[in-house]
Amino acid sequence: MTLRPNVILIVMDTVRADHLSCYGYDRRTTPNIDDLARHGVLYENAFTAAPWTPPSHASIFTGKYPSHHRTIGKDVRLKKENTSLAEILSRNGYSTLGVTCCQLLGLESGFERGFEKFIELKPPSLLSFMFDRLYCKDYIRHLIYGPDGNTYRATESVKTHLKRRGKKRQPFFLFINYFNSHTPYDPPRPFKKMFYNGFHEPRIHLKEVLLNKIQRTGDKISDDEVDIRRLRWIASGGGGFAFAAKKASISEKEWEIVKSWYDGEIAYLDYQFGTLLDFLHDESIFENTLFIITSDHGESFGEHGLAVHPLCLYESVLHVPLIVSHPHLASGGKPISSLVSTIDIFPTITNLLDLKFDKEIQGRSLYPFEERKIHDYVCAEYGGLHTRGFRGMKSWNIASKIKHILGEVDKGSKCIRTLTHKYILSLEKEELYNIKDDPLEERDILNEDRETADSLRGELERTVDTSYYGPEKFREKQKMLDRLKALGYL
Repeated sequence: MTLRPNVILIVMDTVRADHLSCYGYDRRTTPNIDDLARHGVLYENAFTAAPWTPPSHASIFTGKYPSHHRTIGKDVRLKKENTSLAEILSRNGYSTLGVTCCQLLGLESGFERGFEKFIELKPPSLLSFMFDRLYCKDYIRHLIYGPDGNTYRATESVKTHLKRRGKKRQPFFLFINYFNSHTPYDPPRPFKKMFYNGFHEPRIHLKEVLLNKIQRTGDKISDDEVDIRRLRWIASGGGGFAFAAKKASISEKEWEIVKSWYDGEIAYLDYQFGTLLDFLHDESIFENTLFIITSDHGESFGEHGLAVHPLCLYESVLHVPLIVSHPHLASGGKPISSLVSTIDIFPTITNLLDLKFDKEIQGRSLYPFEERKIHDYVCAEYGGLHTRGFRGMKSWNIASKIKHILGEVDKGSKCIRTLTHKYILSLEKEELYNIKDDPLEERDILNEDRETADSLRGELERTVDTSYYGPEKFREKQKMLDRLKALGYL
């Protein structure tokens, strides 16, 4: 190649690997991503370095584990002492654009450093609706089809920016955080009923909202008389926190419907990604573009008695998709089973572009993209938010009880994973699982195999700071705390 490739890094927030059809899921959720994976490289054993958004993205941007970049626990900003991927690319002649649909990664979060243009998408205000044609168009779509977590606006913003660039020879780095698969799961029509045919609702979202205001229980589903309002509460995230605190039960039927909405969110994201791919082909950009598609973390749907994504380091939240594609650099071939981490994205891009970086990182380059040993083990860390209540509770007395119980669950933990075992070190206990024989992590074998546990703990202590779980109190400005509350974390 005579030209350095463009780089597009897409992080699908809250998307677990086993809900993508290219990872063997029985629902066809991701036809466009599947096609890209068939012509690129799919990593079967890719794991995130943290189970929620800020520390996970910090690891992607720095190539380091959370206790090393220090975005962990109640520290939700990317620290200035870290040099981010965008800063390196910008210094080496790349035009840089960042688009985030998550407020925790927005302006003043530290994640915007290194981007010439950084777009933080928020729900449109009345003024922006009146004077911005894109907002207006999106608002009308919202009334007809339902909310989409700014996914449409993010995609359209990228198209607009790339059109304005024209035929510049300067390569670009584009980062997009798509947030629609995060709670609340409420995909636009027709994606909401794509994977559950028994759900009947108005064709226009505005009508559904009005009906929900005047009906006490909402519509019923099938013959099981499932309450639509209760389903929305579960899908909002508040129901998930109540479930984790053992203060709410969720039936198999309810999980089935809520997961179908989650899958609808993924399918809608894939649809929007398909429109972006079509645009890149039409603009003759695709042929010299390196795509890296991943997720910052997964989601729990009842595994280990948990829901949503913080609170644990089990496979449901750590196993993420990782797909690399470029017509000439990473094309064709079967899936790769090598053990990899999202901290490997940083050195992969810098190595591929032959960019020098003199600071210590923990990730390893995946290039060349072939089957080989990259890691003997990977790690992940969770500092614990010590959640203070959650949405959906009307009684302060009940909320206070759940806050106390949830605090017992929401504690710091660190883990190390090989291709066969996972060891978890929490503040008060240890766990060991044979992943090869017990992929659902249902049987803790700590007492049966103390030797393996001790060996893995030693490697964990040599790789991450097992004494650091983040500060005791939030150090952020009130604006950042408001963002955490708006997303249901506090």
